[in-house]
Amino acid sequence: MADDVNLWNFLEKREEEIVQKRAALQRELHELRAVRSSLESRQRSGDSDDPSEKRTIKEMVRAVLERHPEGGTSDQIVSWINNTFGRELARPSLTPQLSRLKSDGEVDLDEDKGVWSLSYLTMRHHSTHGSAHNRLAHKMRTVQDEEAYQRTFGQKGGRQKY
Repeated sequence: MADDVNLWNFLEKREEEIVQKRAALQRELHELRAVRSSLESRQRSGDSDDPSEKRTIKEMVRAVLERHPEGGTSDQIVSWINNTFGRELARPSLTPQLSRLKSDGEVDLDEDKGVWSLSYLTMRHHSTHGSAHNRLAHKMRTVQDEEAYQRTFGQKGGRQKY
């Protein structure tokens, strides 16, 4: 009988601990969702200090194709831009910009595959003139990622810095 009482008390205390932990986790989840919602609305309204969000479509196309030298279809490029820059770019907005980049000789289209890629001259220009810039941009992204991690989790991420 005494064992039953001890077990009963243990179960009641444990249930209360779990309920309290669940409530704390729900509050934290609510806060995270509020922050995410705020960030999403800032991105939609263009209310950000991040210069990458003020890029033109052509600049964003060049940037994602630099990261994907194998090239991609129009749909892939839209997806890469949306994921990289937090935009909601639609394909009809992209198509005229791709055509202009093609007529300027900056991108090529493999019409059989429907794959867009940076032209040889554009890649060569970026490799000879942009290598220091690319290294600096990579370092800046690494620092920004580390700062975001610290703001979110309040500790160093332990990531390797370049």
